[in-house]
Amino acid sequence: MFTCAVILLLVISHVELRLLVHTEVGSIQGVPADDGDYVMFLGIPYARVNASNPFGASIPHEKFDKVFEAFNDSVMCPQIREIYLGGGDPYKGALDCLHLNVYVPNTETTDKAVYVYIFGGKHDHGRSQRDLYGPKYLVRHDVIVVTFNYRLGPYGFMCMDIPEIPGNQGLWDQYKAIKWVRDNIQAFGGNPQRITIGGHSSGAMTADMHLLTKQPRLFQQAILQSGSATIPGFVRPSDKTALIDIAEKIGFKTNDTYAALSFLAKADPETVIKTTAKYEYEWASCVEKEFDGVVPYIDENPELSEGINIDGLNILSGFTERECIYTLYSPSYAFLLKSEDILRSDLGFKFNLQNHSNVLDIIKHFYLGDHANGEINKYEVVDFLTDFDFVYPLQRQLIKYAKHKDTNVYQYLFSYEGHLNRMKRYYNITEPGTTHSDELGYIFTIDFLPDVPNTDDQHKIDQITTLWTNFMKYGNPTPVRTDLLPVSWPPLTADTVPCLQIDSNLTVISRPFHRNMAFWDLFYAAHLDKLSII
Repeated sequence: MFTCAVILLLVISHVELRLLVHTEVGSIQGVPADDGDYVMFLGIPYARVNASNPFGASIPHEKFDKVFEAFNDSVMCPQIREIYLGGGDPYKGALDCLHLNVYVPNTETTDKAVYVYIFGGKHDHGRSQRDLYGPKYLVRHDVIVVTFNYRLGPYGFMCMDIPEIPGNQGLWDQYKAIKWVRDNIQAFGGNPQRITIGGHSSGAMTADMHLLTKQPRLFQQAILQSGSATIPGFVRPSDKTALIDIAEKIGFKTNDTYAALSFLAKADPETVIKTTAKYEYEWASCVEKEFDGVVPYIDENPELSEGINIDGLNILSGFTERECIYTLYSPSYAFLLKSEDILRSDLGFKFNLQNHSNVLDIIKHFYLGDHANGEINKYEVVDFLTDFDFVYPLQRQLIKYAKHKDTNVYQYLFSYEGHLNRMKRYYNITEPGTTHSDELGYIFTIDFLPDVPNTDDQHKIDQITTLWTNFMKYGNPTPVRTDLLPVSWPPLTADTVPCLQIDSNLTVISRPFHRNMAFWDLFYAAHLDKLSII
């Protein structure tokens, strides 16, 4: 009896040690997960928004003077939510939102690989909560998963060309979150020299920007899903009148930028976000103007970057089969298919072609034949958007990256159609082909997808999460052939562009969409001097 009691006490003590960690910023208490054998440390603050200028640089968060109870991940940054359940007001958020979540497998290893995931959402919505990015499928492979919030909309991506708001504060938030992980993850059993960052859509675009910035690199590997920093519209010109315009729409009229800043700094974030949503402000990263004492995150067009941080980096990246089929169902994209100038408007994010109608005609003929009406050629428009907005910019980046020293690049094409395809499920899409974000349902648990996958979908979860976590652990998604992964996924070379097609089976193909990619190779070669932002 005495022996059993001692063993029980030792087990309890062992569990308590796993729930309490001692970091550089203080002691943090976690909670056991309810869907797997791992511990959750939720809502840990990594920085603080500056109350006197919530549109500018964040400030360090003070160390904890007592145990921080990391029990709650409900806080998100101010936004109009795009994916939310239960109805009601889609607005939610608070400026005290720069928090992260750390999910730690309940295993003995003390040098676990770490995955820091950046959510997408067009720079104006998104959140790190477990209902959208549950780590259950990944942590069972003995990796630590970290998700975090960063500022969105005007608070994260207002570019004013003034030192107080130079732009890209959402990117700086991300950088500070990754730095917090690097500096503190060892206390959770993670290895700070085995960090993989990754993201999807705009999360992948910003992750790619962390590869291209001149700031010191804080990670060893990257996973870019359906996004790169060279995607049209990721970088846009600064809007020097934004503060004054927004202040006037809320009710404060001034021609003084700093007076507008003082007013908006005190304004209710809900009012600011709802106003910018009502007037359809669009937020993006920008090439920052130089100021004394202000370190830029983006100092040149990503298309022209030499990528000084790429050498020695491992990259896994890819896209879905028909990225933009969801635009046929999304209300926010309905205008696209009604515009006779749909190609011109989308091309304008990347190239200055106002005086080059012959160039536009060539693109129209390639995709639409003699019909310029998007309603008639909606599937051809989807193909254009898929190629120009996602597949070509990303594949172009990967081919560039593969030329760097000691850099391995693995490309995938996701074409599996099951019951967990996120976007198809959300919009009830019936057209064939996988669309934007469909693969996320096989990487994360998501509340609006089935709780218990069927046999085929579970097999696909097992395959994809093993590929992803093999990459995190070994830098190679298929270090050995197994019954689960009966292929060897080769990296890109100077001459070859292999690609793993993830469908019902795993198949290595070459140069996906090669005809359309060859067209855009020729187009870029001929018109790179016409880039919109130099």
